[in-house]
Amino acid sequence: MTDVRMIRPGEGERLRGTAGSSYTVHLSGEQTGGALAVVEYAFPPGAIGAAPHIHRGHAEHFHILEGDVTFDLADGETTVGAGGTVSVPIGTAHGFRNTSDAWARCLFLLTPAGYEGYFRDIHRALEAGEPLAPDRLAALRAAYATETL
Repeated sequence: MTDVRMIRPGEGERLRGTAGSSYTVHLSGEQTGGALAVVEYAFPPGAIGAAPHIHRGHAEHFHILEGDVTFDLADGETTVGAGGTVSVPIGTAHGFRNTSDAWARCLFLLTPAGYEGYFRDIHRALEAGEPLAPDRLAALRAAYATETL
């Protein structure tokens, strides 16, 4: 059973995000042979989780743990509350934001893994005091086969 990965509550790689948000990498590609990454994202009321973008190299699946998250999709916007799940295939435009009056938390399942590196890049930039204007975030995303719209 040496291939079994177990992350206990409170464990995981904790990363800073923009606008007071945070990421916890529960499983990374390094731990799953590149098949999957599991990342928890917490963000404050009114915050944009991500401006509209397209992932060219991975699908992104969201499970809402707390709050209401509004997704901007090709057929309009839709709000999903705690317990709901949204699956975004590779090549599909999407963005999302916290439209609730409380913090929102999502679990991201990234298939295949790799995009968790983008969250690490954000953390490193913030720790270094680098300003993260939209053009800089777009450049960081582009390094992970993601196009900002």
